[in-house]
Amino acid sequence: MGLPKSAYKKLLIDCPTRVINKNCAQRVKDVSPLITNFEKWSDKRKKLYFKDEEEMVGHFHLENFNLKNNLYGRLLASPMRAEKISKLKSCRELLIPLKVVPSTGKDQHADKDKLKLVPTLDYSKSYKSSYVLNSASIVQDNLAAATSWFPISVLQTSTPKSLEVDSSTFITEYNANLHAFIKARLSVIPNVGPSSINRVLLICDKRKTPPIEIQVVSHGKGLPITQSVFNLGYLHEPTLEAIVSKDAVTKGIYLDADNDKDLIKHLYSTLLFQSVN
Repeated sequence: MGLPKSAYKKLLIDCPTRVINKNCAQRVKDVSPLITNFEKWSDKRKKLYFKDEEEMVGHFHLENFNLKNNLYGRLLASPMRAEKISKLKSCRELLIPLKVVPSTGKDQHADKDKLKLVPTLDYSKSYKSSYVLNSASIVQDNLAAATSWFPISVLQTSTPKSLEVDSSTFITEYNANLHAFIKARLSVIPNVGPSSINRVLLICDKRKTPPIEIQVVSHGKGLPITQSVFNLGYLHEPTLEAIVSKDAVTKGIYLDADNDKDLIKHLYSTLLFQSVN
């Protein structure tokens, strides 16, 4: 004589479900905030669970490096995106976002039958987008195949003749957008001075100084701290040089890495874009 259907349901569905839900609730509660978004950038649907920081550091011998306040840690923690030139995935903040817009003719009227791919500074998803490496030299070398940079959904539904990339203005347009954003922000942002511990120093040195450098300097009672130095002289942009060099005492501008995150990110992108690979 077999068991009634209600018994099977209770044994195979109801009881396991209650146990699973209870265990999941307990495990989620114990997730370390340091790795809550682990699967977003690792491409692996996994989470590492620690009861508390003591267990993480003591038992598993992992260390809290305070990357939340680290400029480069934040860049590397950005979501992973597929890149069109190398066909690999990289951190989004290290790539150039591209957006698809209607193509316009000489009369400035949009042509609904043609689509144009242009670089942008916006990472929002309000439009179809794709990404390429943030390097002027690499982009220049691959502009001949730029129509393949369109999002896959666009490539699948459009003919090659309807897709357009202006190779003559692609690099200059992106560069101009970056410089315009930086100029606008630098003209109104306060100089925090060397008092800020978590800081970035902007200078203009046309000598063979690296575009980005990490320095160890004394702070307060002689305690050593590290600061990032961005050399905008590397960009050969007179307007930026005038803004950065206007303070004759500091001979540069100090930015707060916590409050000026967006500006610092775009400054880093600009220097990365112009660097020689």
